[in-house]
Amino acid sequence: MNAEHRTVSRIVAILETVAAADSPVTLSALAASLEAPKSSVHGFVRGLLHTGYLVEDGRGYALGAGVHALLGPTGTTLPLLLGETCEEIAVRTGETVTLALRVGERSVVYVHAEPSAFEVCYSPRLRQRRPLLPTSSGKVFLAAAGAEDRARTLEHFSPPVAEAFLAEVEGIRETGLAFNRGETVPDVGAVATGVHIDGALVAGLTVAGPLSRVSSQLERHGRLAQEVVRAEGFGPS
Repeated sequence: MNAEHRTVSRIVAILETVAAADSPVTLSALAASLEAPKSSVHGFVRGLLHTGYLVEDGRGYALGAGVHALLGPTGTTLPLLLGETCEEIAVRTGETVTLALRVGERSVVYVHAEPSAFEVCYSPRLRQRRPLLPTSSGKVFLAAAGAEDRARTLEHFSPPVAEAFLAEVEGIRETGLAFNRGETVPDVGAVATGVHIDGALVAGLTVAGPLSRVSSQLERHGRLAQEVVRAEGFGPS
């Protein structure tokens, strides 16, 4: 049985309570519904307001545009849960931080990006499929997959790409980090680590930038990203 993740459960409960209401919901009503202190609920509500998932009209809280933009068929809740985590990593590394989902067997989709502090930087296209390999996040997903899934997936990639991944897979499992050093875009380097909820790998978090700038920093960026992800409760169990 999956263990409850309190942050996830409370955010979902707030959104569901507001969605089910016929009129704006007050903070007191939300706290009563969640059986939680108002101060605790207020912290989550502030985050939801900041990200556009809730709006306040003076009478209480209602669903904001973010729900319709990100929680529909093409959206994801991950930017809400991990936005501040990505922002912290982007600030501390200075590079672009992205969240990627595995979509089907052979694709990843970037669903969120925190921009780099540098004018010359990696600027990913969001909500577009791209091949699982050789992206750094795709390597994280495939390294964590079962043997049958991995073998079936690798059949769809060219022998050089598959062989390169197989040469890296044990290192990825051991360290939790996967690298892309100019394999997809010649002058872009990236390092990825996994994001877990209730022990399950749900996303890849990537730090990326011009290879000429990040080449010697990728391992450090990766370890920093792991530390932040784990501190926020999204590391492996």
